[in-house]
Amino acid sequence: MYGQNPATAQKLKRTLKQVMLLETNPNYARMLADMLRMLGAEHITLYKDPLEAEDKVVGDNYSLIVCAYQPQECESLNLVKKLRRSNAACRKSPVIMIAGEATLSLLNEVRDCGADEFMRKPFTWGDLQKRVEHVSLKARPWIEAVGYVGPDRRRFNSGDYSGPRKRAADLGDEKLQAIEQGVRILKASYEQYASDPAQARRAMYAQLEVLVPACKTIASQQFREDVKVILTQLRMDVPNLEAIRPAIYSLVKFMKIEDRKPPSAA
Repeated sequence: MYGQNPATAQKLKRTLKQVMLLETNPNYARMLADMLRMLGAEHITLYKDPLEAEDKVVGDNYSLIVCAYQPQECESLNLVKKLRRSNAACRKSPVIMIAGEATLSLLNEVRDCGADEFMRKPFTWGDLQKRVEHVSLKARPWIEAVGYVGPDRRRFNSGDYSGPRKRAADLGDEKLQAIEQGVRILKASYEQYASDPAQARRAMYAQLEVLVPACKTIASQQFREDVKVILTQLRMDVPNLEAIRPAIYSLVKFMKIEDRKPPSAA
């Protein structure tokens, strides 16, 4: 906790409780471990083999994962992708990816695998501190879709649509965006159900965390009935997709989704 504000250090304790570090370079591994301890890391588990890390990560509840990118095998990217789609306790834990270069293609790959932050070598203790503070104190909303699982890939709110929102004019803009995004992902997950049934179902269920509370805010009986139909079907061992379809497209029509440019979060 060297050089840290005591109040900030206290807020980072949960993130730094159990850290997984994947680094094949022994010198960088020691340096990173020392930096993490200076930040207040309680327990650090070091892996030098990406395949071993991939095997072990699903069995432990890591609070922070720091991965070094391997340019040839891309195993760290695969590790994060598999973790995000797994049932591991730490599947939503923040991931910081580090690499010796920062090309546009690599940044896109790191973003799309589900990592929270990127850091280029060489870096300072202050650089690492900023990344850890960011994932701890400014965590982005979680996106559970079929094509992507991880923190919201948008850094800023989109201003793509600025027209009237008559259906929910009394809602705050952020709440409305969350509902719209939930309906978009719900529709996309239904349409991609055959490609990955387990993830599609989990993604659809995740959107109900936003849509069910919205039933109390949106003054529409049809909206509530559609959400109820979807929730009822997803609670069944084998959901009836034909029963879900009309409800989903009714929500799409209600929210005027087809009239707007889709966001790029998922």
